[in-house]
Amino acid sequence: MPVAVRLPVEELQRFVTEVFLRTGLSEEDAAISAEILVAADVRGFDSHGVARLDYYVRRIEAGAVNLRPRFHAVAETPATIAFDADNGMGFPSAYRAMRRCIEKAQESGLCLATVRRSNHYGIAGYYATMALEVPGMIGVSMTNATPLVVPPHARDAYLSTAPIAFAIPAGKERPLVFDGATSTVAWGKIEIARRNRQPIPLGWALDAEGRPTTDPFAARFLTPLGAFPELRSHKGYALALLVEVLCGQLAGGVWAKYVGGSRSETIGPSNTGHAFMAIRIDAFRPLEEFLADMDDMLGELRRARPADGAERVLVPGDLEAETEAERRANGIPVHPEVLATLREIATRYGVPLPA
Repeated sequence: MPVAVRLPVEELQRFVTEVFLRTGLSEEDAAISAEILVAADVRGFDSHGVARLDYYVRRIEAGAVNLRPRFHAVAETPATIAFDADNGMGFPSAYRAMRRCIEKAQESGLCLATVRRSNHYGIAGYYATMALEVPGMIGVSMTNATPLVVPPHARDAYLSTAPIAFAIPAGKERPLVFDGATSTVAWGKIEIARRNRQPIPLGWALDAEGRPTTDPFAARFLTPLGAFPELRSHKGYALALLVEVLCGQLAGGVWAKYVGGSRSETIGPSNTGHAFMAIRIDAFRPLEEFLADMDDMLGELRRARPADGAERVLVPGDLEAETEAERRANGIPVHPEVLATLREIATRYGVPLPA
C-alpha cells in the first residue's frame, strides 16, 4: 500500500481556504467550506476530505455553483424553517441552516430545518455535532445526493447513499455520535480501494450488469444497507427513502434519482437537499437526569466484556474522537495520489502546499 504523507491540520485548512478564495468564494464561505472539508479528514473520513477538493473546484470552475447566492428562508414556524440555498456551496448553506435550526430549538425546544437547491455538503456528522456546542442539545443531519444505490429487485441506481448522522451529549462519558450511509458503504470506500489497488468485500457494490463484484474498478453501484447476500433486504432501502422524503419532497426539491453531480453527463446545478433537527433536552426532562442516564448506558456499553479476539467494546463516535486527537497531534495522512492532485491545484491557483 502506498505510504501516506502527513500534513498539519491547520496548514492544510489554510491551504484549502486559500484555494476556495481564489476560485471566487467569499472569505466567510471559503473559511466555512475549508473547515468542514478538512474536518472529514480529521475525524477519519478520508473519502470525504481533501480527496474531494478537486471535485468541488472543478464544479466551481465549470460555473455549476453560485458563488454569491441569496441563502434565504422560504417558510418558517416557531419549530420549523425551510431554506433555499440558491445553488450555493453546500458547506456554508448547510452550516447556516443548522446554526439557525439550533437557535430556534433553543427557543421552542425542537426544530426541523430543510434546505433545497444546495450542493454536496461533505460529512453529515459535522452538522450534527454542531449541536454539542450548545449545552443540552441533540443534533441530527441528513442529505440526499446523486443516485448510486440499487433498490432491492431493481437493476439500476435510483437512490443516493442518503447518510444520517446524530450527536447526543452525555455527562462525564464521551458523546454518542454516529455518521453513516444507508447504503452498505459510502462510495468513498470504493475510491479508497481504487487508490490502494485493493479488492473490496463482496456485498459492497455491483458492476454495470448489477452483479456483485469485489473489483473496485468494476463497481458502478452500491447495495442498500443489510442487502447482502440475498440483495433483497428492505432495511437500508427504507431508511434511504426516509432521507429522500425529508431532503427532497419535504424540502421542496428533488429526490436522488434527479440530483446532479459527479455522475451527471453535463455539469450543472445539483439540486441537493438537506434536513436538520435540533432537540433541546430540557424541554422533555431535566438535563442533569438525562446526562446521568446517558453516562450509565454508555459507560456500561464501554465496560462490556469483549468477545474473543476483540480488545474492547466501542460506542459510535469513539474511533472518530480518538482519530481526531491523533491527527491533530501528528497531522492528516494524505495518500500519494491525493497529494499529487493537491499539488496540481496548488500550482494552478498559485497557493503553496503545506510542507
